[in-house]
Amino acid sequence: MRFEELNVLIKDYIEDDKTGMAMMLTAPWGYGKSYYIQNTLVPFLLENKHKSVVVSLYGLKNIQEISKQIYLCLRTIRFWGNNEQKSEAKSTTKVVGKVIGKTIFNTIVSKVGLDVSKLEDGAFQEVYESVDLTGMLIVLEDLERSEISVVEILGYVNNLVEHDNVRVLLVANEDE
Repeated sequence: MRFEELNVLIKDYIEDDKTGMAMMLTAPWGYGKSYYIQNTLVPFLLENKHKSVVVSLYGLKNIQEISKQIYLCLRTIRFWGNNEQKSEAKSTTKVVGKVIGKTIFNTIVSKVGLDVSKLEDGAFQEVYESVDLTGMLIVLEDLERSEISVVEILGYVNNLVEHDNVRVLLVANEDE
């Protein structure tokens, strides 16, 4: 399949997925999966008004580290994006911020032992809204290089897809 065909397939998945499942891109090492994502897919998605978060699972030891990486990427997008992206993200999160990103937010909160009941309403809302996954694709690369069990990762991805309605693309070398 050519890059252009993959782009259209993934864009359709983001915009109109009815399966409630994640997608997986597989190929042996050295076939250009990461190159395709960084140099073709991400720019294509931006042109079509979709953000993406690309996280390498290489060396990660637990699910909390995945959530932390996604969270940090989201914060970077929010603060380093242009003003149009910031205002768009802010207005969108007011509508759906209470549902989107629940899995990531809860994983981070449980890891650091944060007592959210002690946060003021505004502070809690600001932290929660920074986990806006509306119209976004989360790409988890190097599945086979993670120190987390595949079953645990798939359970995490299942929560993202089924409970938070997030679009996820797993990238792996299935032979490894």
